[in-house]
Amino acid sequence: MEDSPAAEDGGSRFTRRLRLEPVGPANADDLWLVHGDDDVWPWYAKEKPGREQVEQWAQAMGDSWRMHGVGKWIAYDRVSGEVVGRGGLGRTPVDDDWGRIYAFLPQEPWVRVAHETRRPSVVHANWVEIGWALRQEFWGRGFASEIGRAGLAFAFDVLGVQAVVSCADRHNVRSRAVMERIGMRDAGELWSEEFEGEQGNPPLTVCVLLRNGWDRSSATPT
Repeated sequence: MEDSPAAEDGGSRFTRRLRLEPVGPANADDLWLVHGDDDVWPWYAKEKPGREQVEQWAQAMGDSWRMHGVGKWIAYDRVSGEVVGRGGLGRTPVDDDWGRIYAFLPQEPWVRVAHETRRPSVVHANWVEIGWALRQEFWGRGFASEIGRAGLAFAFDVLGVQAVVSCADRHNVRSRAVMERIGMRDAGELWSEEFEGEQGNPPLTVCVLLRNGWDRSSATPT
């Protein structure tokens, strides 16, 4: 595999309280601490993921960093070293499912352009998805916003994308509040036919931030 030029710095980042490290196979144990949390997984899946599944996710996230120059981070407390959560960016697949997001983006040619590296999958080149998940004991302390702001800075300043998109279950008020707090704009709702979480099968709230609408001064200081 060839490394993406965008990943030359390794993707590690520091915020005021967190050390953000790119997820790969070596981080599977830490990723499991997050997605095995009984207050976390119901928002992301119909059933609790198995350890083998989380290991596959870690491998896929590592492949994304190498091939597409971006992926998710594990967030560690800079002082204690504890695993706080995971978050960051992902390039979205060019397929019918993610194609439904086109309705929330500008009617511009860049929206549909595919990334030049077509392995391990074909993904969009000019916009990415942002998200976060924290272990329950770290909720309500501003860590998700810290990860989110770091993600936006990476997206616009390092990757040079034109837009960042985030989707959350309508009932996930905490995640929706983070989207608003980091400056993303509510773009509407999308019905999720594929996902059925603990709240049934509700619409997803879609938020978008365009490059020309990002306030660089809001990036989390180190």
